[in-house]
Amino acid sequence: MILKAETFLPKKILSFLCIFSFFFALKLSANPLEQVHEYTLENGMQVFLLEDFSDALVHIEFTCHAGFSSQTPQTCGFFKLFSRIIKASTPELQFSDVQCNADSTRYKLNISPSKLDKTLSALSDAVFAPDYTEEVMNAELKKLKDEVSENAETMSFYLNAAIDSRVFSDAPWKNDSGIYPPLFKKTTAKTARSILKTIADNWYIPKNSAVFISGNLNSEKTLVLLKNTFGRFYSSYSTPGERPSIPVNHQRKYVFHSPEISADLTQIVMQYTMLNVEQCDLLSVTLNNNNSAFKATALDNEKLNIPGAEYIDISSAHKRNSSRLIIQTLLMHTPEVRAKEKTKLSSFEQAQAFIDLAQKLPDFLSDAEFQYAKNKAVFDMNYLTANPVMFMDSLSSFWATQPYQNFEENDFLSCPASVTASLFMSRNSHLQKETLSPIFKILNAESPFIFVIINSKDYKANKKLYQQAGFEEINETNSSWYVQTMFKEIKEQLKPEPEPNYQITRISETDNNYYDKNLSQLATTKLSNGITVVTKQNKLSDNICLLLSIKGGAFYSSDNPGFEEVMINLMAGIIQKHINQKKAEGLILGMPSVTSKTQLATGAILIEFEKADLIAVCEAIATSIIYGEVAPADADHTVSSRQYKKRLENGSSTSQMNSELIKNLYGKGRLSALFDTEKDILQATDYKSILASYPKLLDAERYTAIVTGNFEDDIFVLLEKTLGMLNQNKTAINYSAEKASFPKNKTLSVKIRHTFLTDIPAEKAGPQPAKLIPTKEFLDPVIFAFEAPEAGTKQASLFNALMCYVCQEMQKAVNLNKRFSDSTVSVQLPRNSMQFATLTVQNVQHTKEVDAVFKNVIQNINSKLSQTQSCAVTVQQIKDAWILSEMSQTQTNSGTAWLMQKGLELLNPEDEAQAAFFYLKEYDFVQNANAEDFMKLLEFLPQKAPLRVYSADGKN
Repeated sequence: MILKAETFLPKKILSFLCIFSFFFALKLSANPLEQVHEYTLENGMQVFLLEDFSDALVHIEFTCHAGFSSQTPQTCGFFKLFSRIIKASTPELQFSDVQCNADSTRYKLNISPSKLDKTLSALSDAVFAPDYTEEVMNAELKKLKDEVSENAETMSFYLNAAIDSRVFSDAPWKNDSGIYPPLFKKTTAKTARSILKTIADNWYIPKNSAVFISGNLNSEKTLVLLKNTFGRFYSSYSTPGERPSIPVNHQRKYVFHSPEISADLTQIVMQYTMLNVEQCDLLSVTLNNNNSAFKATALDNEKLNIPGAEYIDISSAHKRNSSRLIIQTLLMHTPEVRAKEKTKLSSFEQAQAFIDLAQKLPDFLSDAEFQYAKNKAVFDMNYLTANPVMFMDSLSSFWATQPYQNFEENDFLSCPASVTASLFMSRNSHLQKETLSPIFKILNAESPFIFVIINSKDYKANKKLYQQAGFEEINETNSSWYVQTMFKEIKEQLKPEPEPNYQITRISETDNNYYDKNLSQLATTKLSNGITVVTKQNKLSDNICLLLSIKGGAFYSSDNPGFEEVMINLMAGIIQKHINQKKAEGLILGMPSVTSKTQLATGAILIEFEKADLIAVCEAIATSIIYGEVAPADADHTVSSRQYKKRLENGSSTSQMNSELIKNLYGKGRLSALFDTEKDILQATDYKSILASYPKLLDAERYTAIVTGNFEDDIFVLLEKTLGMLNQNKTAINYSAEKASFPKNKTLSVKIRHTFLTDIPAEKAGPQPAKLIPTKEFLDPVIFAFEAPEAGTKQASLFNALMCYVCQEMQKAVNLNKRFSDSTVSVQLPRNSMQFATLTVQNVQHTKEVDAVFKNVIQNINSKLSQTQSCAVTVQQIKDAWILSEMSQTQTNSGTAWLMQKGLELLNPEDEAQAAFFYLKEYDFVQNANAEDFMKLLEFLPQKAPLRVYSADGKN
């Protein structure tokens, strides 16, 4: 008799395996990341380009094989210093991030397309022909010296230095903890410049570097720009030979002690160094699962007394030539462990019990858990490549470490235009090939590095036990490599390396049709129940975002402020519960996230998930909305959270001033009630009122669906089967709000209730209240308000761009004034029914000074737009400020969905599709504007703000 599979396999497991097989096959058959192109310039520099016309920005990363692993005892710390000097000496580049890592240093920028030419030129000069002043070098050298000296006295430094110098004893200076503070502190400016020049000449060269660019770009034009910028430099004939930093130490057991370590705890760190990249990653996922057999056994062991699963952490760490599996835990000392003997268990006995358990890892590894780890690792890999920005970031990390040098048989070439990307994507194949048998052999053969970290008194009491067990003592005086006997000769010979005489010589439609290309990716339809569905394709991503826009918003419950937000948040919670249930059943593979937001005219729930989970997620959403039930505990928690949030808002100086501003403009109406900061909210709200209101969310008339990402054309059919089940109830929603009569020259003085907060818990505060010292010195905000053009018009879009630019220029101006050292400037653009914008300056000492700053900024803008020689530059700066402020969200599918939702929120549309497309129309308005267009809008921005809000405690 032949048994069917379902006879012995539960249906849930079958569903999970089938879905995963489909998911994995989908990744192999239709990988969306085939658009990355790899080039090598004539000077040997690698270039990676990825066009993504859904993204309005351009993302640039320059990566150089020049990290901690390139350090010698003489140059330790100077690779980090070099990166900081490049950043400090080129403020015009405005790096979003600069990282000096183990195997590379990475420089990241997010720019508007119009700046691509100048940015590539400035960046290539900065990294291949660094030119910095003595002042910049001395300032950054001093900062790093102070930082090194300060860190050298901290417990975290002692621990990191102790572990790094033992695990990587072959070259311990090739770590961030390897800096020799006394030597570094005595380094003169002359010596520093010599070492920095050596780094520039030897390491920052084209064939040791790569640049990764993605976003709104034209590959052909960008490649020409790269040849004319980075391609101007040549690489020296020979590049530095880099000695790998690998674990070679035969001594593997250490006990670190310090009086600063808690006497109640023992920390254990174990590191396995013989496993490869995939084996380390798979074991970390398997063992670090809170339900893993290893964690469960450790927690059940009374001797160990581990407080919870979160106090055991298993992770992996990688360098170019080594991978490590790291196991860490905290053991609490038990007052009584052996009931019969009535004795305590020593830290040594506790530590040895955990070590013995950890060294039986093969006993805790099952095929089922290992397969789960493979599935999870593949999912994580696919998530990293879900959109171009994340993909390029991951590709850069891979390029720096490059664990795979050659293709293996049957590796899937997912990116035929890029060998590096194909090697990167072959990781899934490497993961699938791993089995437990060779891992067991390695674990059984290896003696891991073991570090027991305890209090000094504890060590003194158990010293003999540790010594007999083969543990070597480490303390604060011998933790670092440069104080260890084995490195005595190297320490004595520490001198800067001679400078090689390398020479570096030079070889002597920014928009890319963004509007048209993105407009062609938009589509719309109506379901049978009237729900409008608006979609935005992005084939370069792997995930999908479904945003449910719900008409009503805060206006829907203006008589009970905060209530509609409670209802939206409760629905989002119900959807998350149903998704979690399907995930537990094995019907959803990924990790869908649910977020919600309630604005004036709309509420919105955004669900982000993997493409393979589309059907299951849509079914969960429809089931949640139609059949979902609100649990009393969830209702209580959601109401309490909204009340707490409101109390924080009421205590904010900015909120109080905004409240008075709105009352002054609109009187005592709906808007004033929503922004009132003198009252608590939801005081009469109970479970019955929530249950009574929930059916109002079941009206199809209130919904618009926005879908972004990588989906197929049959998504409309799927949404018809799910969201199409909602009925139409024709709920009437009143969007009307009071009309404001905007003043031409008015000042409001607001008496602010200053709230003093503490992070001391009540039980530790003691019986006596603190004595407050009366003060009249308050650094409160200043708010400038400006009437705006009618929403949805070209003038409104250009006004928004101008406001973003004014905010940027205001911030620059206050940064140059020492009296505004802690001040920040923010802009609030017009909102639904609120046809005005505000500039808020925080922490103002004297209101007259901020008035003067604003006046100067407006005068300068007016002057630059009026002059022929400067107006073109200024117009482009205005456009760039708006793109970076308002369009940066386009780099993700969720961000694009929120931008589409913004049109629905702002415009109260009859045509939802056109409103959802408004962000592209706004982009088109701004990009095609000229100096005259912006000059006309300066009438809304006089040199003295028409409505100014000051704190009554502020000084003139």
